[in-house]
Amino acid sequence: MKKDTKQRLIAIFIGAVMLASVAEVALLRTTPSGQQQIQIPDVLDRKLTFDELRSALVTGRAVIEYFHNESCITCVERENLYREFAGVINSGGSYVILSYGVYNETSDWMIDLAGNQINLDGFNSTADLKKMFCSSDIVTQKPNVCLLEEL
Repeated sequence: MKKDTKQRLIAIFIGAVMLASVAEVALLRTTPSGQQQIQIPDVLDRKLTFDELRSALVTGRAVIEYFHNESCITCVERENLYREFAGVINSGGSYVILSYGVYNETSDWMIDLAGNQINLDGFNSTADLKKMFCSSDIVTQKPNVCLLEEL
């Protein structure tokens, strides 16, 4: 075999290996191993499982967790506030998941896509919640209601 032909075959082999490795990396990034997206409703009257919470955050949604004990008198009003907020923000998409109900521990926070807990104690209206939500990087993509306010 001539030296020229031998070098050409080696160059073609190296090029094919490079293309195969690029294709492999592209396939691995688009299909995470063993992870399936879980369909979660926007409003749940129970605590999310760990897999549901992880799926929500991985897909770029925020999670509001509001749990209280049975003796709470004003908690139904707070649940209604969060339901109304989720309805406003989620019009046109799914950006927030509300998980609420009676539980043996109390929580009143929003979990952003980085896993940070934002305390919601001081927010008493849908407008206040929407302003906070739209002015920060809680989710990867802003809902239409946030974009309309910027105009």
